[in-house]
Amino acid sequence: MLISLAPLRDRRDRVMGYALSAYPEDTRGAPLDPDEEARLTLAQVPQVSRMVGRSLVVPVMPALVREGALARYASLDAVWLVATESLEDPATRRAVDRLIGAGFHFALQGFPEGDPLPPSVAGSTVVLDGARTSSSLLEARVKALLEVGLRPLVRGVDDRVTRQRVLAAGVPMYTGRQLARGASVAADRTTEDSVLRAIGMLAAFSDGRPPDAAFDTFVRDDPHVAASLLKAMSSAALGVRGPRSVSHALNVLGRDAILERLVAVTARLIGDAAQDQELAFTALRRARLCERVGTALDTAPHPRARVVAGLLSTLEFALAMPAPVIAQRLQLPPALRDALDGRDRPLGQLLDVVDAIEYGWWEDLTVRCRQLSIRPRVVADAWLETWRSSRDELGLSRPDYL
Repeated sequence: MLISLAPLRDRRDRVMGYALSAYPEDTRGAPLDPDEEARLTLAQVPQVSRMVGRSLVVPVMPALVREGALARYASLDAVWLVATESLEDPATRRAVDRLIGAGFHFALQGFPEGDPLPPSVAGSTVVLDGARTSSSLLEARVKALLEVGLRPLVRGVDDRVTRQRVLAAGVPMYTGRQLARGASVAADRTTEDSVLRAIGMLAAFSDGRPPDAAFDTFVRDDPHVAASLLKAMSSAALGVRGPRSVSHALNVLGRDAILERLVAVTARLIGDAAQDQELAFTALRRARLCERVGTALDTAPHPRARVVAGLLSTLEFALAMPAPVIAQRLQLPPALRDALDGRDRPLGQLLDVVDAIEYGWWEDLTVRCRQLSIRPRVVADAWLETWRSSRDELGLSRPDYL
């Protein structure tokens, strides 16, 4: 099974957990039975749960609930998502009641329009589809759910208009595509400028040329970059005294090592500009995924170029600027300019693959991987590995970085 995870955000845009979606790796033969597909997904949940370190919303078929397949997952921080209409079946309802009594948590997929819900699901989350529900109907359903103590979660929030609509309706949580930062986020022009300068510096050496004295000047003189570099290197020292200054780090570690550290620092600055540390994580994860999977491209670009492409793919969200405007502010080589605005070349097409795995666009992933002669499993495995490695690289598991 191929896995994707969608962040669940609250009204303040904080990530509270992730919604898991899965897809069979190879659908060229007979399609899997839905129950068998759910079993294969279920087998991966413990590994994914340990990896994300936050609550997971996991879709599960009623048959698995009835047969007791969830019993072995009692220790996981998971919310099991079942179709609301499945509770109309007495056996499923009894199984859900029994599992809730044992400490399991359930969410419901779809507005309850049939029989009254059992008392055991009071306070549970109900998932609604924001993209396929009219504004008036969505508002009425959200109001009805809130009045009886249920918690609506709206999926398909893929643009800012829909986001404003669901928040105005009182929705406590939503999920969808990554959106540009909202108007309520105060612009920090100095951080934005640091992001663009850092991207420009990484792009300048994206062909593999060794960094020069101009690089030294940049990392010493940009206050955001210098401070972030020192913080990252001191944290990575793990008790050993870190470098006293950027100049000291350059002398001890060398320019190439500092250039490599600049990738994670730039990702963190991207999150700072958007006031969204999930975006920092996304930026680094995309960069490392492009770095790994890009080796499969014909005439693969230099690893540095692949990394910069991944970072570029998040700038529209962080800076709330359209890609053509960002392109005008950066001096980029042709392949990276295309990755930012156009995506006609292989590196830009690789970013389309990254989008597909990030958002769980499974059919799109299959088609685009075929165009680049990459197996979807290669992309999915690399995505899971970069999820782990990027969290470690950003220090997200360390208290000083939370």
